[in-house]
Amino acid sequence: MRIRFVFLVMAVGMINLAVAGSDVSDTQVREWVAAGKMMSFADIYSLNQSRLAGRLLDLEVEEEDHRLIYEIEVLGADGEVREFHIDAENGRVLKEERDD
Repeated sequence: MRIRFVFLVMAVGMINLAVAGSDVSDTQVREWVAAGKMMSFADIYSLNQSRLAGRLLDLEVEEEDHRLIYEIEVLGADGEVREFHIDAENGRVLKEERDD
């Protein structure tokens, strides 16, 4: 299980984070994490590990209503694709949807 988590963290490092609707770079997102404006994906994953279990398909950071949101798409063991909207400041799941 630990190896799987380490692999996931490494894989996420290769994903291009984007903030919708603005010209914010990956560097800016990293700066926000370093400044404590938002949690790292590793921390988000730790808080929501059971809900985020499966294969990571997509990861984005978006700013919605002056709030930073992780949008995470996961393929579960049941074959269902789920999209989660998670508050980047506190790690709370705001929305969970099944994709068709």
